Amino acid sequence: FTIYNTAKKYIGNTTINLGTTALKLKLCTSASNAETLTLSTFAGVTGEISARGGYVANGLALASMVWTVGASAKSYKFDAADLVFTASGSSLINVKYAVIGVSGGKALAWSKLSTGQFTITSPNTLTIQFNALGIFEMH
Repeated sequence: FTIYNTAKKYIGNTTINLGTTALKLKLCTSASNAETLTLSTFAGVTGEISARGGYVANGLALASMVWTVGASAKSYKFDAADLVFTASGSSLINVKYAVIGVSGGKALAWSKLSTGQFTITSPNTLTIQFNALGIFEMH
């Protein structure tokens, strides 16, 4: 995941309090502006996939958020439980990006899931498995 520029400020001044602020991960299409590092609000990220097939607007809530020692004793990683999106009754169409942020609040980070958009057909699942080094690591 890549952290948005202003998210660093919001983490520092506790506008985003990682570990206590409720975060969500939404899925976006290739038409999204998710890679624009100057985005500051979660709502400002365009191109969210359609709410259908079990997918709801603003995606899924992150659970089990935790800070732990990272790759060395000098670093800490922010992590959460992996997320599973299930296409139920219809497909989740044109997925390319995953974006983490505060519903109704600030954008935190984005990741490109694939070089091209893809579809999850019903009843298949998409698992967002966070890196062993966490969603991101601070040194």
